[in-house]
Amino acid sequence: MSSEIENLETACQKVLSMPQIRFAGVLNKMGRKIAGGFRDGVESLLPDKENQTMYVQLMLDYMMRKDFDEKLGTIDYIVSRRTNLTMISIPTKDYLVLISAHRDSNAQDIVREVNSAFITLPDIKP
Repeated sequence: MSSEIENLETACQKVLSMPQIRFAGVLNKMGRKIAGGFRDGVESLLPDKENQTMYVQLMLDYMMRKDFDEKLGTIDYIVSRRTNLTMISIPTKDYLVLISAHRDSNAQDIVREVNSAFITLPDIKP
C-alpha cells in the first residue's frame, strides 16, 4: 500500500472515531473507493453493488457541479440530508472525501473535523 493511501486510511480512522460518523471514505476520480470504510459494527444501508454505483454517481454529481465554479466559486462541500442519514462530500484536488453520519449531525462541525484529519492533502484547509 502506498504511503498516500496509508495516510488517507489513517485520516479515515480519525474521522470514524467521531461518534456520529457511520462511514468515512475516499473516492478517486473514477468514483472508486480507495480508502476508508464503515465504523465497526455499522452495516451499510445498501448492498455492495449499490454502494459502488452510488460512489460513481456522487463523483459524477460533483464533476457536473464544477461547471459553475468560474461564476459561483469552488465547492467547499456538499451535504445531502436524507431520512436515514446525512451524507457529506468534500472535494480535494485528486479525491472526493465521503462521509456518512447520523441524520441530525451538524455538517459544519463534521467538515471541520474532517479537514483537520486530512491535513496531509495539500488542498484541505484545517
